[in-house]
Amino acid sequence: MAEQEVLILRAGRYLDSAKIVTFFSREEGRITGFARGATSRENRFGASLEPLTRSRLALRRGTFSGMSRILHADAIDSYPRIRADYDRLLWAGLIVRFLLGFLPEHHPEPALFHLSCMALDHLDDEGVSAGHVWESFAREALSLLGWGIPGPVCRRCGQLGATGEDQQRASPERFFFRASDGAVFCQRCRLAEGGGDLWGVEAEILELLSQGRRLDEMGAGEERKGQPSLRDRLVFIDRVIGEHLPRWTSVSDLSFVGGEGAERGERARPESEDEEVNADRGGEHDQRS
Repeated sequence: MAEQEVLILRAGRYLDSAKIVTFFSREEGRITGFARGATSRENRFGASLEPLTRSRLALRRGTFSGMSRILHADAIDSYPRIRADYDRLLWAGLIVRFLLGFLPEHHPEPALFHLSCMALDHLDDEGVSAGHVWESFAREALSLLGWGIPGPVCRRCGQLGATGEDQQRASPERFFFRASDGAVFCQRCRLAEGGGDLWGVEAEILELLSQGRRLDEMGAGEERKGQPSLRDRLVFIDRVIGEHLPRWTSVSDLSFVGGEGAERGERARPESEDEEVNADRGGEHDQRS
């Protein structure tokens, strides 16, 4: 029997009273397990197996169709402020979808586990912008997985992009990004570079996403006036994620990111149930390719 700290990503009922649970373990990565009696009246697990919960599980490995059996569970943090705030619950659902899509089974990613817990901790803090938490999480998580967003430097000729105050002294040349290998090219070199889908992108967006604030620095300093908006940065991050997860739903296409709400991580409540995105039903948005 082994005890592990985990993030519960997805849970569904199995047979009469069992649950099939997908969770992210600090020690072993993404694991699927089952818990007998988890939906019965005598349920001894409580809310510790609910999605968006950090728990400590006692496991017995490989006892049922290769899945681990969950013998005991204690909730460490259920993120009550996230659950009480509809908007933040939806932003947290993006983190769950990202992890379900990118994490291979039984492959430890301790740094990504720590980053995910930190992101949920920040989302549970009402004083922090939810949109900025997602931006920092996605940017750092992509970097940990080997798909970090590079700065505005042409791979072929080494030309630097003009950013910030430098744009007043130099014409801000548009750069072009290739997500398949993370290559960046200037206007001239893109014509000589064959193969791959190249996207036009502002040099300052690349600069901000390659050297932006880390999650552990969240709340330090303010954004500069005139820099690309959070929405523009999230659209670019979406395209990068979508290259690796073809079924990824663009954040900018979701109804809770709109207008000035894209800067604050806020939205109006949906006009109909069809607009809602339920973070607790991550299985309906499985991003695995």
